Amino acid sequence: MKIKYILLSWDFITALLLAIVSFFALPYWVSSTFAKDIYGVGISVLSIVFSVYFAALAIIMSSSDDDFVKFLEEEKQYTTIISSFEFSLLVLFLALVYSLGLYAFTSFWLTNNCINQELWWMVAFTFLFFYGLFAAVSSTRDAINYSKYRTKFLNIKLNNEKTNHDSEQTN
Repeated sequence: MKIKYILLSWDFITALLLAIVSFFALPYWVSSTFAKDIYGVGISVLSIVFSVYFAALAIIMSSSDDDFVKFLEEEKQYTTIISSFEFSLLVLFLALVYSLGLYAFTSFWLTNNCINQELWWMVAFTFLFFYGLFAAVSSTRDAINYSKYRTKFLNIKLNNEKTNHDSEQTN
């Protein structure tokens, strides 16, 4: 995927805007207790989305036959769809790992009576969390397009088989 495509995508821009909003909406020092709760919610949401998303990617990868992949690649769609899924999976994974790390550090800071943390941790979390979710939505749209191409492919294949069958009967 090209960097320009990523930086100008709706999911990146929306996540960036939400991170900017959180920067201006939150105080410079965020309560560690509040942050820990937010990170915990992020872990729950991202782990569910990540596991379902990973399973969906595995199904799409395994359900393609060679002819269908060739058909998609003629229109340069297979590589685009798979690249989108791969990138979104990476973003979701990074967001999940970042959330887990922040949750662990915040728990540690709370046990050492560090009651606040700098705003930047929460802003980065906001960006990665929403970018991961929005990237998953974008890839889901790609999966829908994948299904539409599958239907188009099956119709073409069926018409070709019917034409071949009809021509064999006339001979």
